[in-house]
Amino acid sequence: MPAYLSLIMEFSRAELDFDNMKELLAYIRHAGLEFKSGTGRSDTIEDIMNWNQQKLEEDYELGYDEDVSNDYKQMCFNYGGFSEIRGFITNEAPVRGEYIFSLLIPEDEVLMEKNTYKKEAVDKLKAIASKLWILPKTRTMQTELELGEGIAPEMDIREGASPSACPFAIVSEKQFGRMDTANYTAEHIEYGGVILTPKDVKLV
Repeated sequence: MPAYLSLIMEFSRAELDFDNMKELLAYIRHAGLEFKSGTGRSDTIEDIMNWNQQKLEEDYELGYDEDVSNDYKQMCFNYGGFSEIRGFITNEAPVRGEYIFSLLIPEDEVLMEKNTYKKEAVDKLKAIASKLWILPKTRTMQTELELGEGIAPEMDIREGASPSACPFAIVSEKQFGRMDTANYTAEHIEYGGVILTPKDVKLV
């Protein structure tokens, strides 16, 4: 199994209502992600999102002795020539009271070596992220490598923590105004977002 780079959207469970997954699906389609299949299942993407919505409403977390078939259902997408993009929900993460939606892309299709990334691949991921950012309930969008330490919750970023940006992150204009941004280049995008790229990241 290859290593993966993750593009992660952070949400608050306090904003969970009856149609969060329908909203997410609309923005997945807006971003140009083409549903290919569930992972090992014949479900439609609507079936998968309805299942995940119910699991979120139940505040479900998979137990150590439970069968994985009870967990949130994953999705596989086509986009931009990547060999694989997988999407999945994780509840009560990165901290209690939040959940995340992650897209996984093979790391070697984006990363060349430490801090050096393929520009074409990164541009494609920024295009996805910029469109998904429009979803009003999105708190942050962060990227991390498989051996990373995980994303920083928005509450920690408010206290001065750095978002995980391997190779970029998106925060709100309001959040950007509170941050020490000396180590980033900033690209202001629509709907109050700022793409932050660490200055030591190289794109080739």
